[in-house]
Amino acid sequence: MLSTKRLVLSKPSIADFALFSEILTCPQQTRFLPNESPYNLVQRENYLRNRINHWEEHGFGTFVISLKDEGYQDALAQVSDEEAELDMLAQAGTKLGFIGVEYTPVGSAVDIRFALTKEHEGFGYTSEAASEILDFIANNTSHRQIYGVAMPENQASKAVLVKLGMTPALDVKLYEADDLDCFSLVLNLHQ
Repeated sequence: MLSTKRLVLSKPSIADFALFSEILTCPQQTRFLPNESPYNLVQRENYLRNRINHWEEHGFGTFVISLKDEGYQDALAQVSDEEAELDMLAQAGTKLGFIGVEYTPVGSAVDIRFALTKEHEGFGYTSEAASEILDFIANNTSHRQIYGVAMPENQASKAVLVKLGMTPALDVKLYEADDLDCFSLVLNLHQ
């Protein structure tokens, strides 16, 4: 679907369950998610199904982040048109995590969400993918105000949101929880 220098971003599918499970069963990764603890099997299935359904209902949503690594390069050598085969090539690369923009539970606002497997954090993949996602949203939807939400102690996520150009959004409540830091960004075409 989308491509950066190092990454391919594709719509999630049932085939991505292992990736979502790896992230959603990791105590370090889930401590900043709504459950604040690892997800059980039903919760993980619902989480992935909700990501797929969001795409079907709204035409945008969460992407799976895959690395243009050796597996990707091997698959690329076997195709004639990289752009036409991005979905297939995304399956060949190492899956790193997910990122996307979706509607929040409260109102009609949208926010950016992301998570990587623990071993792939700290390499700039989230910021690289987020920049591409924001460009996609700016040029393919009518949404111009994007929010980001993080728990106060989640310094890494807040750093990503600030790096994207987001600023604190005071008096904004996008989720039922009261203890979240909200950020916002107004998108321009060709972000």
